Amino acid sequence: MRGIARRLRSNFGIRSARMSIRSQMAWHWRWLLNISMMLVVAGVVWWLVENSYRITGFNREEARQQLTSLTAENRTLKKDLESVRGTLNERERQLQIDHASQGELARSVAQLQEENATLKEDLAFLRKMMSSGATPEGLGVSNLKVEQEGRNEYRYRMLLTQGGQRKQDFKGRLQLVAQAQQGGAVHTFTFPDDSAGQTAVAVEFRFYQKVEGRFRLPDDATLKSVEVRVLAQPGGQVKLSRTLNFS
Repeated sequence: MRGIARRLRSNFGIRSARMSIRSQMAWHWRWLLNISMMLVVAGVVWWLVENSYRITGFNREEARQQLTSLTAENRTLKKDLESVRGTLNERERQLQIDHASQGELARSVAQLQEENATLKEDLAFLRKMMSSGATPEGLGVSNLKVEQEGRNEYRYRMLLTQGGQRKQDFKGRLQLVAQAQQGGAVHTFTFPDDSAGQTAVAVEFRFYQKVEGRFRLPDDATLKSVEVRVLAQPGGQVKLSRTLNFS
């Protein structure tokens, strides 16, 4: 009896075996149904994508034409832009050339004006000398000027004359002796410097000769005076000496 009761409890009681429910549809039919549903969904999506322009009122052909037109217009604008850039660059180069030409022209005009003023001074001196009817005996110098140009670079100019008996041309050379303050002491600089191989400034005239040139001092030197000497050739005897002081 106990054995029978235990068996009944095991089959119908709380501890009885779990019951499982199985579908009556076979697995291959379930797979076929799933695949069919996926195909239907894919077809609907494809139809919506392909016919979306009809639903929303969008015209694909018109859009393609507009895209082609915009592409052509973009190419034209790019060509026009490149052309304008080339023209602008050319005008900028021409403007730079014009500015450089104007600067060069201004420098040339200033130089011509300076030369014109110098010629006027020389002419006034010659007229004065001729109107007086007499020229100082021997060598003379007039319109002697020494002007600074740039950093410690100087320009000199003068008019040499010869009076009295002019039997022959005077031949010689010009020498400048500059006194400059440098390093707390006064130093002498001679131009041209024979030891440095500088070429002498030759003079040869019977009545008058205009002489001009440049010389340069060290950057830390301060010019105090300049002595102009005219030496005869040959021999090197000093025939004329004039001094300009700067202070």
